[in-house]
Amino acid sequence: MKTQQPLKIYSSVPWIIAFCALLSSIANLVTGIIILSTYATGGDIALGILTIVFAVWGLTGSILALFFIVRQNRYNRSQANFIAQVSHELRTPLTSIRMYADTLQMHRFKDEAEKDELVKNMNDEIIRLERLTEQILEAKQQKLPKDPNKIDIAAALKKAIQPFSDADDNQDRLDIKIEDNLPKIAVDEDDFRNVASNLIRNALTHGGPGMVHISLKKENDKCVLSVRDEGTGIPKEWRKQIFEPFERGFNTTESGIPGFGLGLSIVKDFAKQYHAEIDVDDHPEGGAVFTIIMNI
Repeated sequence: MKTQQPLKIYSSVPWIIAFCALLSSIANLVTGIIILSTYATGGDIALGILTIVFAVWGLTGSILALFFIVRQNRYNRSQANFIAQVSHELRTPLTSIRMYADTLQMHRFKDEAEKDELVKNMNDEIIRLERLTEQILEAKQQKLPKDPNKIDIAAALKKAIQPFSDADDNQDRLDIKIEDNLPKIAVDEDDFRNVASNLIRNALTHGGPGMVHISLKKENDKCVLSVRDEGTGIPKEWRKQIFEPFERGFNTTESGIPGFGLGLSIVKDFAKQYHAEIDVDDHPEGGAVFTIIMNI
């Protein structure tokens, strides 16, 4: 406890300074108003106006300082939660891989069928670890402006869907509708596949056990990707916040759902880089629907 007290004191210093500046500015503002109100009995109007102007500047600075302090504290908390979550999420597959490796090394399996099952499970955990690592790297790397060639957007989406279709748990959960003869789109194929994969994975993970509906179609001069789950939806107050880095939503931490809170921030970066639009809403038939509207 003794080692934590200085840290708590230091973290309170910006708040103390900002509040002192705020109170001082309010006092100056009141003083200026009093000077102006006593002008008829000998008050100095110029002094009163200057006092009010300086007070307004001080108030503006104090409010901005408080705003940035709140924002920085929120970011620090999110980052601390992210680091804790990363440690937990990476430790889980690593522990499983070591357990399977030890079992194989010590020949603790009955037959070749059980051995193959252990190898398969270990490979699944390795794939999971790779995916988690890729999410971190994708979110952290600096994106350079790209001038990509136009790609077959339907073929790129099918490649993104394939790993989910191959998984035994998802084979009966995917409802896929891809319009024929879609125009080519000027986006990087890897970026688009990564975004589509994040949206599909989120729907499968956070959208409950129901179906996940994936559609790709042309609307006027736009190409529209839509991913909808059949879960409980997303409250309106969270629909902007969930796209921030490290933000994991309103019920993920409590429910023990894995993840780093990076998937939707990657989607947001994609939309910004390729001048696309993102929309999130509750579907009339239930569940949340994420839509990316891309220029043709």
